[in-house]
Amino acid sequence: MSFVMKCTIFLVLGYFTSATTPGKTLTFNHTSLGSIHFFSELFSSDEKENLESFKSSLPGGNWKYYDYEMTPADGVAWQLPLPPADFTRSPLFETINKLIPGSRDRGSTEHVDLRARILRRGDNVKVHSTCNDAESGWSFIVFLSALADKNDYGEILFFDGDLVISTVQPKQYSILLWSCRIPYQFQYPSIMTGHGQVFVQGTIYDKVDVKPRYMSHTVAPFPVFGGVTSGLNADINVRDLVVQTAYTPLKRPIYVIDGLFSDQLLHGLRDHLYLNSLYYYDDDDDKGVSDNVQWISGHRTVEFVKSEVWGVVSRALAQLTGVDTWYPYDVSANLNRAWDHTRIHKDCYDKDEYTFLLYLNPEIKPGDLAGTVWYDQTDFSHIVMSVANKFGRVALFHCEIQHSARPPQAYATWARYTFAVKVARSKYDAVRRELVQAVGLNEEGLSDDDEDLDEDLEMWYKKLVKEVKGDGDAMEVRLKEIQNTRTAESMKDLQDAIRST
Repeated sequence: MSFVMKCTIFLVLGYFTSATTPGKTLTFNHTSLGSIHFFSELFSSDEKENLESFKSSLPGGNWKYYDYEMTPADGVAWQLPLPPADFTRSPLFETINKLIPGSRDRGSTEHVDLRARILRRGDNVKVHSTCNDAESGWSFIVFLSALADKNDYGEILFFDGDLVISTVQPKQYSILLWSCRIPYQFQYPSIMTGHGQVFVQGTIYDKVDVKPRYMSHTVAPFPVFGGVTSGLNADINVRDLVVQTAYTPLKRPIYVIDGLFSDQLLHGLRDHLYLNSLYYYDDDDDKGVSDNVQWISGHRTVEFVKSEVWGVVSRALAQLTGVDTWYPYDVSANLNRAWDHTRIHKDCYDKDEYTFLLYLNPEIKPGDLAGTVWYDQTDFSHIVMSVANKFGRVALFHCEIQHSARPPQAYATWARYTFAVKVARSKYDAVRRELVQAVGLNEEGLSDDDEDLDEDLEMWYKKLVKEVKGDGDAMEVRLKEIQNTRTAESMKDLQDAIRST
């Protein structure tokens, strides 16, 4: 998590007045483990606006995904750990502490677990207690969003054995507080609910021997994988590894390749992406103009091109296309789950470029679905090819071909992982496209009339193009400068930094 993100959290949480008092309270008593309290109409209108601003700052590129087997206990897969040191200094923390029955000594940083979370349709939720038998304290949720319809579900159930002793329907800007040993379970949102339920959840432990639980997100550089046998050398003809080929009516190709990578390299890549991918979350309704892949983790091309993975990708591209100048401009891990709704799209417009798509699910078996479908350019009733998901399989295709990812079977507790590399015909073209995307311009270096962008940025870009004179290496130097500057999440701050260079 960046320094600016930490400061944002502190400033937002610090806005609240500690004098806030409950408007409406519901209390439920557990037979032996404590009580449950739900506070609504708690915040002033100004405080609600600040909570909304805080929520808007969360869906950046810092979300971490946890597979079902590794999900922290209750099955909510998407999490963003927040720094407890900032939180415990805030009036919001003071307010929550005042809501806790009794007057125990609580609140040092090492005794607070805090994270933003997103509950999604299809989450494999479990019954869970945030404290074990040796621990005590209070868990809480601050609800930052509201599901839109009365039939969206999303309630929280509390148990005593096999009996539900209370059920709480979330309400935006409300607080739920419960004794942390009481078992609970989320009801995931209905299948018709495309948006996630965003909230902050934490536990304030009593001062017993509880280890610090906060772990900030860190991202390791893309590994070189040096010395790992790829299975591809100069003597191998990649065409011998092609198991399927199809062409659209416009003669644009789709190649399906098996055996391009060694198992050792595949598992190394999969492990790196799982541990180091931080995802950008976007559940806006885009009216069908994009792929609707809501979870994407971008990786730096300047690191990727040093890896053995790129060595394999570039050689495969050269042998199958006859062009040896390809260079990546978009490297990403994409994640889809069973209840996601992907859409037909193209990866580029009016370009003669390719996408390299690698399937990375070692657990996949026939019948699990999670493949990809390619369509005719204009007739979507005509499917040109479908590719079955297989660990290590590659689909290499022209970027103008309409296509759509497919989610896995409904029974799948795992996510569909793919690794996508989009390439341009030269290093200069690739780096230029990545740079304009990094600063918020379109592919032509224009602002698209966005109110946050202005003519100064366009002039800066035009000046840069003249300076580098088509030199991809020189353009890459400037791209690195921009990426290193972007500790601030604000585009305005980024623009100011650009103008000062």
